[in-house]
Amino acid sequence: MAVLSAHAYGFATTFKMREIARCFTGATIRQTKSEIVADYGSDRVAVAFDFGAIIFVNVPAEERARVLGTVQSRVATDEPHAPLEEDFLVEVKEGAPPSVRFDRVIVPKLEPALVDVITMLLAQSVSIDYYDEDLQEILASVDARTDRLARTGRLPGSSRELRRFIGATMSTKNQIIAALAVLDKPAATWEAEVLDKLYNELRSMLEIDERFKALEYKMRTIQDTLELFLDLGNTRRSYFLELIVVLLILIEVVLALSGHR
Repeated sequence: MAVLSAHAYGFATTFKMREIARCFTGATIRQTKSEIVADYGSDRVAVAFDFGAIIFVNVPAEERARVLGTVQSRVATDEPHAPLEEDFLVEVKEGAPPSVRFDRVIVPKLEPALVDVITMLLAQSVSIDYYDEDLQEILASVDARTDRLARTGRLPGSSRELRRFIGATMSTKNQIIAALAVLDKPAATWEAEVLDKLYNELRSMLEIDERFKALEYKMRTIQDTLELFLDLGNTRRSYFLELIVVLLILIEVVLALSGHR
């Protein structure tokens, strides 16, 4: 029996498979459209997903640090902060059926199909946590603007700043949808009942569905508030336009009276 450490890292950047593959030197590479599998041998493997997550299973800390440093310097060069990390355990127990415990997955051996299931769910889990942190920051900013509106009756900042904030927020929302909408099962789960059972158990234990629904709720809350801000901003703009029209009419009246005299 061996207990292997799994480390999951979430990034804001989406990966191009050709670029990310170059970061795994000294490993045998297996590439698909959406993921890179780097096999180091001796039950050591890393998997990178195009939506911005890398999972290491039984890979030494030095190699993880080297790969992550290369990714940040060559691929994910505009990360707003360090990648988010989560840990998990994979227990290899010969003859045991695949099963899920609170802090680990138990497998008879570390075969590719099992690796695909485990690493995909860990990647989705760390990505959800990463985007949850982003949404918390946006919610904090939205709350600050709402509090200012409640105290002063006015939106803080200029219309341009408001539009930029809304644009940045919608960009983050689109990234989340693009990354986490790809929550389909691995193809192997359609071919083996034991893999399908493991997938469902691990997905349930990691609470993927519940956490994604929480993200959706936060995104809807943010979107509703931003729509309100936008309506208020348009109202403010309309008010100023109407004021300008009134001033122009007054100027025209004054000029007309002056010319009449």
